[in-house]
Amino acid sequence: MAIESLMLQGVRNLEPLNINPSRQINLIYGENGSGKTSLLEAIYYLAYCKSFRTHKQKNLIQHGNESLTAFCKLTLDKGRYQLGVERNIKGERRIKLNGEWLQSAAELASVLPIQLLDPTMFRLLEGSPQLRREYLDWGVFHVEPNFIHLWRNFKKAHKTRNALLRSGSASEGERKIWHESLAKFANQINNYRQEYIKRLKPVFDEFMERLNPKLGITMSFYQGWGKDRDYLELLEESWPSDLKMGFTQLGPQRADLRIKANGLPAMEVLSRGQQKMVVCALKLAQAQIYRDVSNRPCIFLVDDLCAELDLNHRKALCSLLEELECQVFVTAVEAEQIADCWSQESRSNMSTFHVEHGAINLE
Repeated sequence: MAIESLMLQGVRNLEPLNINPSRQINLIYGENGSGKTSLLEAIYYLAYCKSFRTHKQKNLIQHGNESLTAFCKLTLDKGRYQLGVERNIKGERRIKLNGEWLQSAAELASVLPIQLLDPTMFRLLEGSPQLRREYLDWGVFHVEPNFIHLWRNFKKAHKTRNALLRSGSASEGERKIWHESLAKFANQINNYRQEYIKRLKPVFDEFMERLNPKLGITMSFYQGWGKDRDYLELLEESWPSDLKMGFTQLGPQRADLRIKANGLPAMEVLSRGQQKMVVCALKLAQAQIYRDVSNRPCIFLVDDLCAELDLNHRKALCSLLEELECQVFVTAVEAEQIADCWSQESRSNMSTFHVEHGAINLE
């Protein structure tokens, strides 16, 4: 899995570009505000049709332009693919893969698996449980492709139960039908998540040991309700309480991945640099499992590698990225800050791009 060529037009402050990245390490350097992160953002947009910097997608479109276009050629399973995304200021979007129009951005998930490491990634630890569920479910989906359909069915049943709660007029028979449906989907989702965590935990522990073994990091999973409780029974028991609240209080929509350092919540006791190492281990572990299952590597976008990481930790992270044999796009203010973090073999296959006032040039 690698991007062979990348073409962009109308993206933030970037000049129109057409580059051929290295299949291994791509070092992108330049002053702050020059456009380094915008390049990573455009690659991310190709995979997810959204930005990792803003919820206002129109902000990706260059000022004065009506639309943006991102296009890439990929090698995938010894074949070549062409992927393009166009978005205009009205919010209209078009996605084309190998000449065929796609109806949903979800179809891109298996085409361009992207892992992002950026200065805000500590939010995975200190942010809402939804962020950790999204992280977990990304991995589950790539192990169990049917998971996305299962999750959609659960959301439909969950939405219906909440509507019944708000109306307060559900008959016992109607309630029973939706409770049985909701419980069936919830238990399947939970089983998939539990199985994935069994695979994730030992790999995460190994990477954590190599990145920073002194933190005493542990991982546990809260499924969204008591682990020894039957969910169908719980739905019935919680109906009066849920009725007062107007929504379903327990279930897989409340699941959480809990990370602790020496028995305390990691976000409360670790420094930002230490939190960054934990999140790196989580993302690397997920990429390793993806490779084991699909026999394909992820593509890593690493924005500002030097932020809050000393040289030893930067080298440890780069070493693990090399072992994953993945394509990496990594940014820094100065090339010398991270060029020496890679092995001699990787440096010999590295492409270096200088970004200046939105212009990106291969050196």
